[in-house]
Amino acid sequence: MKIYHVTTQKKAKAYHQTGHICKPVRGFDCLQAAMAWAIKVGRTVIYEVDGNPVYKLPDHHNMFGCAWWIDDDVSTDKIKCVFSADTDA
Repeated sequence: MKIYHVTTQKKAKAYHQTGHICKPVRGFDCLQAAMAWAIKVGRTVIYEVDGNPVYKLPDHHNMFGCAWWIDDDVSTDKIKCVFSADTDA
């Protein structure tokens, strides 16, 4: 399943330096929900993360989508940047 993970520029840089995102990796099931969350919490990078299995979070949902988490580290070869305020805005 693909989820959309919202993060900061600083953490995004650390992901690429270490080669992975440390677990738990949280995200939303659609980009619109992730964008709404990013605005709410002031984070500027969104990654599309491919991972299985995923588990539904009991909170953090919004009117656009549901929140999920992956209970494993996710390597950077399974992520793709779909939005960065530094380059896309």
